[in-house]
Amino acid sequence: MFVRLSQFLKKTGLTGLYRSISPTLRLDCAELDALTAKYLRDGRSILFCCWHEITFVGFYWFRHREAGVLMEASLKGDVLAAMANSYGMRDFRITDDHQNPQTVRGTVGFIKHLKAGHSGVIALDGPNGPRRVAKPGMVKIAEKARAVIFPVGAAYSHKIVFRKRWDQYQLPLWDSRAALCVLKPLEVPPDLSPAQEKALQEEIVNDLNEAMKKAEDAVKKQKPGV
Repeated sequence: MFVRLSQFLKKTGLTGLYRSISPTLRLDCAELDALTAKYLRDGRSILFCCWHEITFVGFYWFRHREAGVLMEASLKGDVLAAMANSYGMRDFRITDDHQNPQTVRGTVGFIKHLKAGHSGVIALDGPNGPRRVAKPGMVKIAEKARAVIFPVGAAYSHKIVFRKRWDQYQLPLWDSRAALCVLKPLEVPPDLSPAQEKALQEEIVNDLNEAMKKAEDAVKKQKPGV
């Protein structure tokens, strides 16, 4: 009973915090909006990838878009899933063990969600790190789902960084300037060889880091109060 009460309080508290801060962010995401609209008009599914540390603003941007999200199958994941569900997103649960039946079910369901025409989100170094080290599998997911990959970065003008967490999670403060940026969409050719898959994953990691820098520059260019 105590565990259930603790989980309820965490879910309620986290959802409340997100809903309190997110609408106050002065978010620059025009380029991402335009690219997303273009690919969706063409009937393409989009697989957005990011680093785990900047997922806060992603939840807000994805609200009510019916996006699927890969999440940890754990009590911690339950809390995040409740918050994502409150924004109209669907969670698919996985573990760090790629052979685990839960991971297989979650991944297969996620791919079906993408193939049905929805978009999806993966924190490439999640669910438990190491920080900014890409987990394998995302390229294969995009290939099977015939989805285009969007490497996305984010930045905030004012934030708290939880440096003792494995991901150094970034929590933006109220009324911060913020930006969500994509470097370039990446197409996944069919029938990838292992060498091609590895090369594409390395390209995605490089693009993610460049997208983070691009977002930081975008925030710096925003005028205070705008």
